[in-house]
Amino acid sequence: MSEWLDVGADNYVLVTEGSLLNTGLIVGSERAMVVDTGCGPRQGREILDAVREKTSLPLVVVNTHAHYDHFFGNAVFASDGATEFWAHENCAQEIDDHGDLQRRFVGTLEPEMSTGEGENVELVVPNAIVKDQPVLVDLGGITVTLFYLGRGHTDGDLLVGTPTTLFVGDLVEQGAHPSFEDSYPEEWADSLRHISALRHRYEFLIPGHGQPCSDQFVKTMANTMTTAVRQAQQSIRETPTDATKAIPVLPYGPEQSRWFIKRLQETRPLH
Repeated sequence: MSEWLDVGADNYVLVTEGSLLNTGLIVGSERAMVVDTGCGPRQGREILDAVREKTSLPLVVVNTHAHYDHFFGNAVFASDGATEFWAHENCAQEIDDHGDLQRRFVGTLEPEMSTGEGENVELVVPNAIVKDQPVLVDLGGITVTLFYLGRGHTDGDLLVGTPTTLFVGDLVEQGAHPSFEDSYPEEWADSLRHISALRHRYEFLIPGHGQPCSDQFVKTMANTMTTAVRQAQQSIRETPTDATKAIPVLPYGPEQSRWFIKRLQETRPLH
């Protein structure tokens, strides 16, 4: 477990081992907010212990989206007394409907979570819901804005904004190719452009994984994705029976390129 990184007044980020998840912590005078809880009880406990070194305040939790490494630690925080778990409505619905199916992804990293046997392995479904309108959460002396820009990495990506810092979950990922398995590539590029336009409001932008990002990084990610959409569409039109021929021209790795093409076809049928 790494040290906390200061990212603005009373804003911190912790990089967890394994998935290198960025967990956010925002400390008010009355409550503190934790952004993403890890991939199971072991990682969740490491995060909670680190949080408790920073603050003894009651905790509020945010899950930025419904991928296991961002919400499987929720039960640890519930056992510590947290009762308010925020997420976009689509994220909460996905966790409720299909969260258990993601247990197979944690494997040996979180064996108890994988089997569903042990302490704090139950799914805690977010119960504080954000829809299309921003929600303000008062932590005492600091107000956090939870908001939704539309479908992107998933259909339920929630952004967390403070006076200094924007936590964007896996809408932005630094140090690795984006993950497209549940994505909406065309809309994702639009969301990235929206984030780039908001950058002047924030001193720090924290991705779901990797180092804090610049405005230029987000712009480049958006432009790359838009170019990839155009390249894939052209290739699919030219070889409609074999979309995999688009893989070599795409700016991503082979596996993510396959997912990119698959999701592009699923979310916007091409003729």
